[in-house]
Parts: sequence; C-alpha cells; structure tokens
Amino acid sequence: MSQPRRVAVIGGGIAGNAAALALARKNISCTLFDMGRSLGGRVASRQLEQQGQPLSFDHGAQQVTAIGADFQAQLAEWQAAGVVAEWRGRHGEIAGGAFRPRPEQPGSGSGGSGSGFCGSLTGLPLYVGVPNNNAIAQHMAGQLQAHPNAQLQSGVAVQAVERVGGGCGCGSGGSKWQLRGSRRGRAAAAEPEPVEQQTDLGLFDAIVLADAMPLLPGSAGHVAGIEAASTSLAQLARSVQAVAPEPCFALMVAFREPLPDVPFDSASVAGDASSSSSSGDSSGGSRAAFQWVACNSSKPGRPQLSGGAPQCWVALTTAQRAKQILERRPLSTADGRFNPQTEQYRAEVAAELLADFRALMQPFVQGDLPEPLYTHAQRWGRAFATQPLGAEMLFLPAQRLVLCGDVCTGSSVEAAWRSGRAAGNATADMLLADAAA
Repeated sequence: MSQPRRVAVIGGGIAGNAAALALARKNISCTLFDMGRSLGGRVASRQLEQQGQPLSFDHGAQQVTAIGADFQAQLAEWQAAGVVAEWRGRHGEIAGGAFRPRPEQPGSGSGGSGSGFCGSLTGLPLYVGVPNNNAIAQHMAGQLQAHPNAQLQSGVAVQAVERVGGGCGCGSGGSKWQLRGSRRGRAAAAEPEPVEQQTDLGLFDAIVLADAMPLLPGSAGHVAGIEAASTSLAQLARSVQAVAPEPCFALMVAFREPLPDVPFDSASVAGDASSSSSSGDSSGGSRAAFQWVACNSSKPGRPQLSGGAPQCWVALTTAQRAKQILERRPLSTADGRFNPQTEQYRAEVAAELLADFRALMQPFVQGDLPEPLYTHAQRWGRAFATQPLGAEMLFLPAQRLVLCGDVCTGSSVEAAWRSGRAAGNATADMLLADAAA
C-alpha cells in the first residue's frame, strides 16, 4: 500500500491558503508554512490601542474587486460567512489638488487616470474584510485548521530544501523534498541559523511556492537549495529574479478627531502632483508621493467614530517615492543580507511620509492638519508585480514544484486566489495520477 502523499506550501497569503485548501479538498495531506506570527501575507492589518483608544489599519491590500464568475462566487461565500462586506464609501480620484468622484456604474470610465489604484475607479463594487482585511486570510486558515488533511505552521521560516531519495520524482519510488528551517519566524531572516542548527521540517512529495521570495537571494523568505536541484529550477529562479516588482511604503496615521471637510473616503492619486509631495524628485519636478489614500475608519466593521474611536488613515506611496526612501534605507545590507525594519527605521520613514501626507491632504482641510495621535510605517519591498510572468502558475512536474502568486498573475486578491487554487489543483491531480498508476 502506497504512503499518503504530502505537499509543503510555502507562504501563507491568499495564494498559499487557496493552494492548501485545494489540496486538502482533494484528500492530499498538506502543511502550510509561513514565517509570520499569523497568516495573511499582503492581506495585512494592524490592530492596537493608543492611549486607551482602538486603532485599526489595513496596511497591505486595500480592497477587493471581483471580475470572474468563480471569484464572485467565492466572494459571495465570504460575505455569507460574515468576513467580507461591501465598502460603500465616497471613492474617487485626486488630481490637480481636487477630488473627482468615481463613476457609479462599471465600465463608464473614470474621466481621469484609467482604472485607478487596483481597479478602484472602474465602478465595480469595492469589498473589504470584516473586521479587517486580514479576516479573509484568517477565515481561510480556519477552514484549513478544521480540515483533517491540512496542518498550519506559522512562525516557521523554511530556510533550505534538498532533493533526497534518488529518482526523477515520478511515481511512488521517486525522490522527495527535505525541508529545514527555523521556528524563530521572521527573526531568522535577519539572523539565519547555521545549517547544522536548522530544524528538520519533514519530507514532502511536492512543494508549492506561494510567493517569489524563496527564489530571491537576500530576501526575507529566501530558501536555499531550490535552484541547485535542477537546471529547470535554476531557470525558474532566473525568470523570477528578472521580474522587477515595485516597492511601496504604507503610512498609517490616526487623529483624535475626524479631519473636517475631507470629501472622500478613498482616492487614487493621479501621477502628477500638485503639492502632493514635500520632497519632489531627483529631476526637480513635483510628483505625487502617494498613489492611494483611504480613511480606514470608513470601512465597515472598523472602530466607530461615533463611539469616540480615533480616525485612522492609510496612504500608500508611489514606487518612485518608495525608491527614494530605499536609496537611503535599502532592503539589503552591503553584504547582501536582509535589512530588517527596526522600530527606528519605521519611525524615521513615518516622519518623512507624514510631511507628504500633510501636503496631499492640506487642500481638503480647513486650517492646518492637527498633530496625529499615532503614526507608523510598513515597508513592502515587493508590493506590486506590474509585469508578472503571465501564467496562472508555473508547474514543473518532474521536479514536483509549482510556483504561484503575484509573480505569476499580478497583485490583486482575485489573481492570488485563482493562482493558488490552480497550483493546488494541479499538484493534487499529479499526485493522484501517480497513486493510480
């Protein structure tokens, strides 16, 4: 009797959760590894108290739109479960120092800069997680935890893999993937453990990479040994390394009282600035520091202003503004090691971006902006894959490895979900065919 097949899914964002669920539902045993304390990847939210007041920020993915019928059905399922709701706010675009509301009907055109930030100007309904955007990933993780074929290991960094057992990987006698790593989570990225001290994470018949970082030396999630396993995996690594995603910083700001007279709850920001950046650019021109700004408190399920909660805002920088910051505060150290975001790093970036936020918001507020109750910054070194590889997933059956996620399909929640589901289904079908042979 053949042994049950096991799959390792590396990366606990939307793509990784979707892949693991697809595997489990086809009766394939899977383990989902993520280096964070909790799952979610870029569907990230920050909840805290400041001076006894609740603050809530979605500092990763801002909203969800649904284009395909399959994802519309998934969104309806999440709505029925109470973890997603429509965000019926005042959405639009900032251009030339003025706000222009978006169209109310899909396909009617924004009258401005195209579809806007992540499709926000298309007229499609905007959805958010409830009580925060990370609730979507937590709901998927809960489904995995309840499934007998799935295991979750958060706070675990996979640091190295190796093909063992000989053979091509095909059939019941093929080689397997040996995983090693650290249970120190993200701390292991800045201070990797020596090989002899790494923890044995188990043997697996296949791997699903639900993020590009395992193939990127110097990144927080790099996994040694993948590209060395075969020439085709080395070529995959080179293809991923050739994709140049755009960086982004998220600024989180809370005010004790609502900003008066602001005419929007969210806005895409047009490329040309009109006083929207305090720093300008290296060419001497003025460009927008931010591509998106949103009142997080306007989203359904967040702490209510009527109950005395502070007003929370999130602003996402343009790639150009992020690169300016990274020139002085890079992703990697001089010796190629990952440069972690320390509290000092975040505080310095937040102070710099707060000046940009004041410049962006000043035309919409009577008088000076008040001093914030709280500021924080988050670095996303690989925020937006503007030129993805163009495949729903990349499947290497002989190596028993699949790559999915934004590097394949783009940076929307829908694209991540569809890519992960396809990767999980393809891997399951391959292993089930092996078992039947």
